[in-house]
Amino acid sequence: MRLLPISLVLAFLLTGCSDQGFETLVFEDTFVQADVELSTDVLFVIDDSASMAEEQDRLASNFSAFVEVLAASYADWQIGVVTTDVDAETAGVLRGGILTANTPDLDAAFRAAIVAGTDGARDEQGLRAAVFAVDPVRNPGFVRGGARFNVVFVSDEDDQSPADVSEYLNRIGNVAVQGYAAHALVGDLPAGCASGTSAADPGGRYLSAAETTLGFVESICADDYTGLLTRVGLDVTGLTDTFALSRLPSEDTLEVRVDDVLLPERAVDGWTYSLGDNAVVFHGRAVPRAGMGIAVSYKKWLGPEPE
Repeated sequence: MRLLPISLVLAFLLTGCSDQGFETLVFEDTFVQADVELSTDVLFVIDDSASMAEEQDRLASNFSAFVEVLAASYADWQIGVVTTDVDAETAGVLRGGILTANTPDLDAAFRAAIVAGTDGARDEQGLRAAVFAVDPVRNPGFVRGGARFNVVFVSDEDDQSPADVSEYLNRIGNVAVQGYAAHALVGDLPAGCASGTSAADPGGRYLSAAETTLGFVESICADDYTGLLTRVGLDVTGLTDTFALSRLPSEDTLEVRVDDVLLPERAVDGWTYSLGDNAVVFHGRAVPRAGMGIAVSYKKWLGPEPE
């Protein structure tokens, strides 16, 4: 009896038969987007000093990216906005009150709160303003006992509050008993940043707050802020945009379906493959909503392991 070569035996194990000959076995990984019901309160602390007009407008125009993530979940959320001016009579009081999913024309209400003008104090004290904002006397009903708290600092200058960063974080933690995270949309270390429409000093104190609480950071000189807003939104809702595969795929064979709908591979409102994570990453409006099913089919990579 003639024995088959070992290489041919392996080929039978690694491939399937078809009318056309041999074809590589197709794998499929399936997932379900989380449908947890979280309660979260989100505070935006906005620099309203003289140089912030463009950044306020950019944040307001990008806000839909944040709302779309919230709308894709079952999260129970509230949003508030204050400025970095702690000298005003209304320091720490939410602009426009508490915003929720039931707020009429939420985009317009958020824009009215975020576009706070540029007449605020020059010594921006965002950390102190955040402590004012979580005070239940100033803003009753905003920070809820059963809700996680997120605060997003937006400024083109560093915080000038008088105490150490840790003191303000501790005071926030005393109120936000379910945990909290600080996020920073500020100037880069070590020398700040500049772009066609923005310039900023380094926001070291805000970045320290974000690092301490494992928050997200983004340069305020970025062309848009959807990246940070989406990441914060995912954290707020308990959704994920990244799904790790069980095997290393041949990238050109990847097909991604959400609730049986084939989605395009693209960085805007689509998906891309991350080799470093061996994962499919969704972007923008393509992030699956709570409870949706995800199916990723592909042929296994049979070449050498990537370096």
